[in-house]
Amino acid sequence: MDTLYPLLPIGIGLSSLLWLLRDILGARRLRSRGEQAVGEVVGYQETSGTARMIVRFHTDDGEEILAAHDNTSWSAARYGDLVTVSYDPRDPRRARVVSGPWMSAWPRGIFVALAAGVLLIGCLLGYLAWA
Repeated sequence: MDTLYPLLPIGIGLSSLLWLLRDILGARRLRSRGEQAVGEVVGYQETSGTARMIVRFHTDDGEEILAAHDNTSWSAARYGDLVTVSYDPRDPRRARVVSGPWMSAWPRGIFVALAAGVLLIGCLLGYLAWA
């Protein structure tokens, strides 16, 4: 049983890195392939565990869209902040804030470093337990 303990940090680190990679690639794909629009933070949708920022923007066709941005917990957005939104022209509700006055690459970089550290610790523990 002692030889299985290193699998816990390896699994946590690997799954965290895969989730972060999926999030980063999805954001880049939407940013490069999506349409860009200027939007405004108009509110928050709160649940028991988190809050999602609601952004209003207009598509190239002039349609007004209200979209929820997932990564609100990392931000410090205020009502009325102007942001740049990238959206899928086929489904404009699938939008993501790609630029805002509060946005920084630091939080995502810190999470990647922490996940990689946990994975490395798990690999070291595995090496020590299995060698």
